Amino acid sequence: MNEERRSTNIDDPMEQSPEAQYPRIKPYRKDFTYSYAEGVFPTIELIDHAPETVQRIIVSSKSARNSGVALLKEKCCAFGIPFREDDQTIARICPKGSVLAVGVFAKTKRSLDPAKHHAVFVNPSDMGNLGTLLRTAAAFGIFDAAVIEPAADYYDPKTIRASMGAFFRVRVHSYASFAEYAAEAGDREFYPFMLKGRDLDRYSPDTDSALLRPHSLIFGNESRGLDDSYLQIGTPLRIRHLDTVDSLNLTIAAGIAMQWHFQTFRG
Repeated sequence: MNEERRSTNIDDPMEQSPEAQYPRIKPYRKDFTYSYAEGVFPTIELIDHAPETVQRIIVSSKSARNSGVALLKEKCCAFGIPFREDDQTIARICPKGSVLAVGVFAKTKRSLDPAKHHAVFVNPSDMGNLGTLLRTAAAFGIFDAAVIEPAADYYDPKTIRASMGAFFRVRVHSYASFAEYAAEAGDREFYPFMLKGRDLDRYSPDTDSALLRPHSLIFGNESRGLDDSYLQIGTPLRIRHLDTVDSLNLTIAAGIAMQWHFQTFRG
């Protein structure tokens, strides 16, 4: 491990200036090679599940008595991750709220595991929703997620913060089209969730047969849902509800669907 990587003492006067040691962190843009997790808990999740990607941890001067930040410092020492106090950088990249810790990490390409269940999000447009979807997937045992473009940026700090750090537990990969995803996903059961599907509460899958192959749960855009072409893919399903509303919010529908899948197929 090199000396630059090993230095974690934010009070050492012999250290180089922060700007001399590390490139200036700018407010996030999609074309950057790095992103960052905002908040103590998401940053702990980053170190716990993707330590090899971490470039540095930045903390606020207001964090001295925060137990989570103390834990972060311990983890940085263990992994040789640079750790420093820098209010100016936090104010520059997190202008909308009080943030005690930021974890800067390198973007990496993460391929999906063809042997595992997948969540497939077709053209999600809202970063907060996408983060919530990734968190829900992790809660119900789905750790591979396909994002079909055009879509919200899953590396955006807003997505990562909405996921409460669950982003770092899930392999996420983007595809130009559903056809591209399907070609790489391997032999599997597809379950598109859409208004014209079979009623979920009246569907009784052959669990023994279905468990022989991994599954993909497919969800559409927040406003459009899935188009009728998905009626020809796998087993389209519908979450039945009263006609007092025309449809469910995407994150709620996905949560119901993933809980059904977890309850039905976890054995």
